[in-house]
Amino acid sequence: MIKTITLNPALDKTIILDEFRSGQVNRVKKIFKDAGGKGINVSKMIRNLGGRSIATGVLAGATGSFIKNELERMEIEHNFIESTGETRTNLKLVDLRSNTFTDINEKGAFLLAKKLEELEALIFNDLEKDDLLVLSGSVPAGVSEHIYEDWINKAKGLQIKTILDVDGPLFKNGVKAGPTLIKPNNHELSAYFSTEMIDREVIINSAVKLFEYGVEMIMVSLGSAGAIFLTADKRIVIEPLSLDVKSTVGAGDAMVGALALGITEGMGMEEMITLSVAASSASLLNNGTEMGTKDQILNLKSQIKYYYL
Repeated sequence: MIKTITLNPALDKTIILDEFRSGQVNRVKKIFKDAGGKGINVSKMIRNLGGRSIATGVLAGATGSFIKNELERMEIEHNFIESTGETRTNLKLVDLRSNTFTDINEKGAFLLAKKLEELEALIFNDLEKDDLLVLSGSVPAGVSEHIYEDWINKAKGLQIKTILDVDGPLFKNGVKAGPTLIKPNNHELSAYFSTEMIDREVIINSAVKLFEYGVEMIMVSLGSAGAIFLTADKRIVIEPLSLDVKSTVGAGDAMVGALALGITEGMGMEEMITLSVAASSASLLNNGTEMGTKDQILNLKSQIKYYYL
């Protein structure tokens, strides 16, 4: 079983403009509304690849109801708790002329401690040995920056595997618990190590230090420069594809979804990493937070090139 956790889900509203003009009236060309949040996006990709996951987390208000309805429409299993307030809305501005993607994200409603305890019980009540818990995304106000660290430690005690995809203090704390796999990008590693991560050798030499915490696998996403996959004894560089990018929203989550499926299905390492990069790349081809389709992914997968260092 795969469970994806979205503590801070969102209605993702993607607004496409011919050109964004600051301080002026802007006419919208297209608009897309999607059920969003990193864990939910991970579940979308697992669904597209023919896998099964259970999406869980916290929803509130009319926006929360919209997200539930969208998950049901997409036939994604879900089990969220209800909270007070309103689930946030995130704006994604796409400027076609400059080919830029701008995110304006709300913080999220305050979450009471008793609701977090309710969610924790819900998450762990039916997980078994070798199941997988995907912990990704921001947390709302009222939630400790150690929450993912605590849940990873609890999961390890139950022999449950974990994937961590977060940034800032959540990453700094969570990585100490030694999740099975982490997926930082080079910017998140730069913040963690307080060193600019541009050179590949610097990225690798820095990232491998995280194995001392018990991390088993690291996928470093590098945007248009590809990716690097690391284990304690392997270094693999995945080359980027040349793509007509329509939206960057959810591409990292798509990668995590494929990695999660690869881990639970016992895929070989090379199969798993090529599938994950193809999933991420395919999602760049679609508008909004629409994940790449299975056909898109399989088509791109045959084009993925990588090499060992």
